[in-house]
Amino acid sequence: MVNDMETDIGTPVDDYGVLKGDLVFIRNNENLMQAIDQIQETLASVNREYEKYPNFTAEEKVRFDTLCAFCVNSLFWMHEKMLGRPNTVMDDIKADLDRVREAMKRLQTIHDNLTKRPRLDQPAAQRFVRAGLYDANNTESDKQNDAPPNKKKRREKKAEPE
Repeated sequence: MVNDMETDIGTPVDDYGVLKGDLVFIRNNENLMQAIDQIQETLASVNREYEKYPNFTAEEKVRFDTLCAFCVNSLFWMHEKMLGRPNTVMDDIKADLDRVREAMKRLQTIHDNLTKRPRLDQPAAQRFVRAGLYDANNTESDKQNDAPPNKKKRREKKAEPE
């Protein structure tokens, strides 16, 4: 019978009183309890990570702060939703969540720009430029005329006799 059953985590069905026959409610309640336990474990690990916060780089601090802001706003949104608050309060919380989400996207964009953009190999670029500017026909007289090394002297066409 239903009275002899236990839930997934070992809580007897009798603990639910008049709702002991509603298995869907019991299952949903147990899932909620497991989710709350997971949130508590996550918050405990965040608390342990916060002890290392002074040693973080600037990027790690920004990531940590945005993650914490997002988590706190999400938890507050869930709390208000469970209490049945009006949509006006929920809209303010959603606006904050969107703002934090945009900050996380900006951070990801900045990180991608710093890590994925191509880097210029300056010594190789100097060699290419130097090789491109070299002119085998360049004589010593051109160097004495103070012509810049990167401009080639134009050769004038000889006028043909008419």
